[in-house]
Amino acid sequence: MRKWAWATNLVLFITASLGLATADAGDPCDQLWARRGERSKAEQALGCYAEAARGSPRSEELWVKTALAAYNLGEVIPVKEKEARLRAYEQGKSAALEAVQLNPHSVGGNFWATVNNGRITEIRGILSGSFDFGLCIKTMTEVTRQDFKYYYGGIYRFWGRFVFEIPNLGRRMARFTLEDSIDLYQKSLEIEPNFFMTRLYLAESYLEDGKRDEARKQLEWLVGHSPDLLPEAIPENRLYQRQARELLAKEFGR
Repeated sequence: MRKWAWATNLVLFITASLGLATADAGDPCDQLWARRGERSKAEQALGCYAEAARGSPRSEELWVKTALAAYNLGEVIPVKEKEARLRAYEQGKSAALEAVQLNPHSVGGNFWATVNNGRITEIRGILSGSFDFGLCIKTMTEVTRQDFKYYYGGIYRFWGRFVFEIPNLGRRMARFTLEDSIDLYQKSLEIEPNFFMTRLYLAESYLEDGKRDEARKQLEWLVGHSPDLLPEAIPENRLYQRQARELLAKEFGR
């Protein structure tokens, strides 16, 4: 039996090595994306997807991945770095429009074109002329028609934020209220209650509407729950949990 021991060990070694090779194999862009919570990895993931999309310009999927990666980078970059964030969101909008050009019914293309454009408007200001309301209606109608649950109830979250960002005078003229924003976030939470961005936005609308107790409850929920409640969105949940912790400390001294 002993004379075969070396052969058995060799087979085990080779098997383990092959297993490791298989575990490490895969798309390098996706490997970078898995670490998107780190700014450097988010930048590398965007560069990787963008290069892949340019190399396969007929791939709707790659343009959508590029648009999402650009949006993610804009979220990861600190708020004070406005120009860097703008560049990311503008790249995301352009990539998404490439996907829409390939497929006008592209759910991801339509969604990320609008959401990236929304962030551009938040940074530049609602009166800057960067907001394309016609684009929003067209693209979000398409997403609603095909997959209203896309990106954790993203349609409701987008329109909730849209109402929130309108200045008070404009909101009154359009006959919107912050209660409309709150209702839209609640609809988003019905689709996915564990995506932290929605609860953070809900808390901000509550604060703006003077409902501080409700806002505090949402922020305490965010701080008190684990980001892995939604495993595929752990990096995003960690980011918005940090923002919730900062807002809780600012508003309530906790």
